[in-house]
Amino acid sequence: MSVVEASRNSGPAAGEADHSPSMLQQAMLRLLELLEIIERRGLQETLSDEDVDLNELGDYAILILSDLASVASHLSLESESQQLEDLTLPMALWIVRQGGELRSLSPIVNALTRFANTLSDPESLGQLYRLSAEVQLAVAPDTRQDQEKSDPDRAWRQLLLNRAIIATRSHQTDLIERAYDELLDALPEEAPGFFAEGMQQMELLDYPQVVRQIVEKYYNLWSQPRTLH
Repeated sequence: MSVVEASRNSGPAAGEADHSPSMLQQAMLRLLELLEIIERRGLQETLSDEDVDLNELGDYAILILSDLASVASHLSLESESQQLEDLTLPMALWIVRQGGELRSLSPIVNALTRFANTLSDPESLGQLYRLSAEVQLAVAPDTRQDQEKSDPDRAWRQLLLNRAIIATRSHQTDLIERAYDELLDALPEEAPGFFAEGMQQMELLDYPQVVRQIVEKYYNLWSQPRTLH
């Protein structure tokens, strides 16, 4: 692994103790072995034999990938760092589809955002939105309660806002309205600003008229100043 080789050449500053690149590499190899066993024998039998909880396994996998991405970034291996963090999205989807919940959300949201930024085709963006819906539904309850509202960089907020942006760019009206309604429900204090910014984007970018109409509807309902008559 290039990250491990680079860390050896850079000295001890790249990682210490259990979070050293070599230890993370060994953890990743063990994780891959476990996933191969699951593929061969089935999830429940493997988790029982290995005495591992699915949610703990998911946390473990996301943490390893995230820590390796951080090490790569520290070593100025930005491409490798992004590739490692991007792997958290398919890993998260695997966990979700096995019935697990997601607790370590930040790297998954970063990966989702990066994937969205590489896409311009509305159909592909629609497919990405549907994948993001799987992620959102599986987020752990304590994260969904959104207790840290003072932190604008919190992953739950970023996930909801990014899903609404992806839906808008998909040009699919059912997805747009669904995402906007979820935004209003989960982040009512954020929605007016989002719709106001959306109106500005409608002016700057060549969105279809049907998308403009939806954005204008939500803007008029939630972002326009209220006046007494």
